[in-house]
Amino acid sequence: MAASSALSCSAATRGVNIPRTLERMRPLLRHTLTWARRLFLPLALGFIAYSAYRASGSLRPLLASIAVPNLALACVCWFVAQWSGPLSTTALARVFGIPLGYRKLASISILRIPAKYLPGGIWQSVARFTAYREHAVKGSDSFAILLIEHVLALGISTFLGSLLMFASQGAPLSREIALGLMTVGLALLVLPTVWMTRSRPAQQISGTAMLMAITAVILFWCVAGTAFLLYWSALFRLPLAETSTVLSGYLLSWAAGFAAVFAPQGVGVFEWTAAHLLPARLPLSVTVTALAGFRIVTIIGDLLAWMLGLVMQRAENGAVV
Repeated sequence: MAASSALSCSAATRGVNIPRTLERMRPLLRHTLTWARRLFLPLALGFIAYSAYRASGSLRPLLASIAVPNLALACVCWFVAQWSGPLSTTALARVFGIPLGYRKLASISILRIPAKYLPGGIWQSVARFTAYREHAVKGSDSFAILLIEHVLALGISTFLGSLLMFASQGAPLSREIALGLMTVGLALLVLPTVWMTRSRPAQQISGTAMLMAITAVILFWCVAGTAFLLYWSALFRLPLAETSTVLSGYLLSWAAGFAAVFAPQGVGVFEWTAAHLLPARLPLSVTVTALAGFRIVTIIGDLLAWMLGLVMQRAENGAVV
């Protein structure tokens, strides 16, 4: 996701006066990032595959006793999260005066979910950027919306995760580190408003719309976090006292995977980080493999959301005809 910002920036800022140094560095940075992602992905997949091999004996009893209802509910929660995500886009569209409502913006996002799984992991954002241009949205506004969405997602996941970690008893991170991460999360939440205020001095920024965007992202993480908790409880007994620690570990691990732009979809980084942040009761190989299994839940939820989007689009086209 993060790499999509750099790619979209190239299209959105074409013709704008950018310092020559940055102009010269951009191809080098893009080339370096591309090769870093190509090299890291097989290493990450190999790490997960080796972990699954080492954990094969321990996984059999876990799979035999898996709580199927919790697993199904986890898929449903991820499905709901995908439909709640465009709420933040709708709020940001109001900030920029874009006359597109939730229904259209949700359709643009949901119908382009399959592009998320193309090599590189950035193509859903690229496809959305292209779709916005087809609806006469300025490239600079499209880029700003995508960038702010990414910054808010990273800021809120970091803030909420560190807040839960700070409040947890026996957390794997010290309270000083958790407090530092909370500060970083808050800074990321303030950054978009400050940036828009300075870059668009003649445009009045709607504080209400920005608050709605932040609230929508919080809602997304609440639903997505519930999906992970249900998945984790389907595999392991999840004591109530460890709920906040598990949720915190998920949010902070997602943030780490998101920030690691060299890791497509955070593969490897998410699993390794979460394995060290979640309550340690099992060998590392078992935990890493179980964490990788959550990606199956997200794939099923994404597929269900995309299929509903297709049905709605066909019904709408039929009504128009």
